[in-house]
Amino acid sequence: MTRLNKKNFVGGDRRQYYRVAPSVEEPIILKTASGAFPLVEISCGGCRLPIAVYSKLSDHDFMELCLPGKSASFRVKVRFVSRGEKAFSVEFVGLDTAMRDEICSYVKAREIELVRRFRAPAVMAS
Repeated sequence: MTRLNKKNFVGGDRRQYYRVAPSVEEPIILKTASGAFPLVEISCGGCRLPIAVYSKLSDHDFMELCLPGKSASFRVKVRFVSRGEKAFSVEFVGLDTAMRDEICSYVKAREIELVRRFRAPAVMAS
């Protein structure tokens, strides 16, 4: 997997990985000992969860990440990165290459789907 240089980022965004919102029809679920929680956003390097989940997770917990269309879930370890008013971010720690590639392929497919869905059709002036 290749890493991006900061000069390649669009609009001054310094994120290493692009984030997408999961589909409402097929949410991504993070299962923990405290319950199952839907993700707000996901990237190849981590995810965002609703702030209500913050007190139910502990740093370096192992969790099951269930991607849509996959029969098996991934066992991931997370580390807290930042906390906002409505959501907080966690980083996936210790993912092997196959797991990261699987997550990245989902993110890329979802990004393409979002571009196709929300792309405005060209309007011809007469």
